[in-house]
Amino acid sequence: MTPLLVTLLVALAPTIPQYAIDSVRVRYTHFVQNGHGWQSAAGPMGQPGNEWVAVEQPQAEVTARLGDRVTQRIWLPVDAVTAASPDHSRFDKPYDYVDTVTTASRATLTGTFDSLTKYKLDPATDVFFRAAFHIEEPFESWIMGLGATRSLAEDNTVVGVSFNAVIDWFDRFDLSGDRHGRAVRSTENVNVDLTQVLSPTTIANVSYGGTLQSGEMGNTWASVPLTDGTRGDERLPTTRFRHAVAARALQWLPWQGVLALTSRAYLDSWGIGALTGEAMLTQRLFGGVYVRGNYRYHHQNAPSFYTIAADPMATGNRTADSDLAALHAQTIGGMVGADLPVIARVRDVHVDIGYERYVRSNDLTVHLTTCALGFRF
Repeated sequence: MTPLLVTLLVALAPTIPQYAIDSVRVRYTHFVQNGHGWQSAAGPMGQPGNEWVAVEQPQAEVTARLGDRVTQRIWLPVDAVTAASPDHSRFDKPYDYVDTVTTASRATLTGTFDSLTKYKLDPATDVFFRAAFHIEEPFESWIMGLGATRSLAEDNTVVGVSFNAVIDWFDRFDLSGDRHGRAVRSTENVNVDLTQVLSPTTIANVSYGGTLQSGEMGNTWASVPLTDGTRGDERLPTTRFRHAVAARALQWLPWQGVLALTSRAYLDSWGIGALTGEAMLTQRLFGGVYVRGNYRYHHQNAPSFYTIAADPMATGNRTADSDLAALHAQTIGGMVGADLPVIARVRDVHVDIGYERYVRSNDLTVHLTTCALGFRF
């Protein structure tokens, strides 16, 4: 390092903002799914296949400040996935056909790096930038996002807008497990929302999200039962327009509780419509200890090309994906948490443990258990 550069760094040092960590949180989630779906070939011929999945997800989140204007959040989840659906073995295939049809694909490790940087343009305006990368076998995804929020009416009203772009790049397989190059899917998403203080104890929010997807819309190895007793490939449209409108209200309750109500309506160009409602009640018990309970109900219809008995000679779109079927689902869960004051440089310690059970009408059940530990400085 030259003497001139050293002199310049020493002169600028008092003006360089300090990078300070605000909080660190770690969470561990255990996710188990049981059930069957017609798109899975992991079952007897003519019957829905096994959709069992187990996921172990440790994750870490770090929030930091660079001076008074810049805030950065870095999120690092890692998933260890074990699944039955892609594991329908074909013993006539050599070991190098591993990604979707042999036991080598039964366990997959995935990881994500997600960074969100916020800059305070002025006392009422924030702009933010998001960059993320996700990788798993045989899938990679790149995410970029921009957005801004603006406070109005003495911070009683906040408006926001954001844009996100996603590129997915993944292997293309046929139903025999043979690779056929790579497939690409792009997603562009625009969101607008409005948050309004209605009273000293009531806050409301409304939002709209519009999404355009194009490219390969499936995973390329999902199958569809045919009327001749065999299975054929899934065929999906190459574009999808998705629209979602949501409304949420938070009400402070006089007995140290908060009630949050959410409703959401969804419609896309495939003809799928859905309605979702959720209620969440949080109650402070004593000090920083609280409990939370939630209930969610979801109902949707299927696209016109959903089938579990497709004509082998037909050339149009077809899917047997249980996620796209007509269904209703319920989620019920609870959590116990605490924000505990401590001494020295740590402002408080956060701990929580929670459980949710998700049940769907087309033979799918999910159990989710989670716990977290966090520190604020």
